Amino acid sequence: MVTNLKKEDNPFTLQFSYIPPQYVTREALIYSIEQDLNRKVPTFRGWFLTGVRGCGKTVLMADIANRIRKSDHWIVVDIENPKNNLIASLARGLYRENSLRKMFVNAKLDLSVLGLGVSIEKAELIASDEYDALYMMLRILKKENKRILVTIDEVTYCEQIADFSHSLSSYARADFDIYVLMTGLLQNVNAIKNDASLTFLYRAKLEELEPLNTTAVIHSYMQVFEIERERAEQLAWFTKGYSFAFQLMGYLVWDSICETNEIHMETILPKYDQYLADFVYGKIWSELAPMEKTVLKEMACTKDKRVQAVRERLSMNSSKFAVYRSRLIEKGLVDGREYGKVTFTLPRLEEFILSDGRQF
Repeated sequence: MVTNLKKEDNPFTLQFSYIPPQYVTREALIYSIEQDLNRKVPTFRGWFLTGVRGCGKTVLMADIANRIRKSDHWIVVDIENPKNNLIASLARGLYRENSLRKMFVNAKLDLSVLGLGVSIEKAELIASDEYDALYMMLRILKKENKRILVTIDEVTYCEQIADFSHSLSSYARADFDIYVLMTGLLQNVNAIKNDASLTFLYRAKLEELEPLNTTAVIHSYMQVFEIERERAEQLAWFTKGYSFAFQLMGYLVWDSICETNEIHMETILPKYDQYLADFVYGKIWSELAPMEKTVLKEMACTKDKRVQAVRERLSMNSSKFAVYRSRLIEKGLVDGREYGKVTFTLPRLEEFILSDGRQF
């Protein structure tokens, strides 16, 4: 085991929305989306990356965007706030690109309506509003064989998203090369996709993130800490492939080695539980309905994970329990893939419920 580590060199991080130095990639999914985007005629024009908080949605989106951005014929625009006017945000994002701005000026487009202080003398086309402006810009980019990837983090069902979807459908009919990559909690994504009138987003592909590859997590810990496989497997087991937990465990183990030259799980685990509670589980718990919390508490209180056993503790009939089971599976907290059983998907969530969670 390496013992000459320095705290300031810790490659693991507790930051969200940031690609950390030590990062387990989801190469199969990245490859699938990247290959599809680069097809002459992509299969999909939109993707939703979804999963529980802390599973790595935003990091994955950023990774894909960075790879696509390396290609000369791609323009990537990140929408910072999905609750703003998305058409205006996208138009301004395109205009901020120096190379594109020159194209628009050379094409004599007057885009002053965007509030950018741009007024072209003897302009051939003058945009009347942001929709008009973006349409003109996309038409120029089409002639220049440019493709646009729009990234939006944490989408929810709202008027702006609905309006954006209708506009994207119009752009698709005009054969403009514009594509969208979004992240969001599954219940929020489903609220969007359940509205069949939002044709563009209704047809977007849904990618629900699976846990990180266990072998990759093990090899990462083995390489960074120079430890034997058995010890790395123990660390990986505590993470359950949960992205934030992978970073958190690595972060705490690094600090433990810096302070003691050893990996002391008896001091690491209490910190591990506290960070999980403070950074993720407290927020997840606060968003649950009262009966959802009750179901999870009963699951935590019994070692028997059979559906029948949990249901009997709740004095709940089969159909009613099935409703809450489905909700908790959708929220990424419960695994119901094994017939007749329900288990927790997130690491140490059971311990959180038996301590912090019971206070709510």
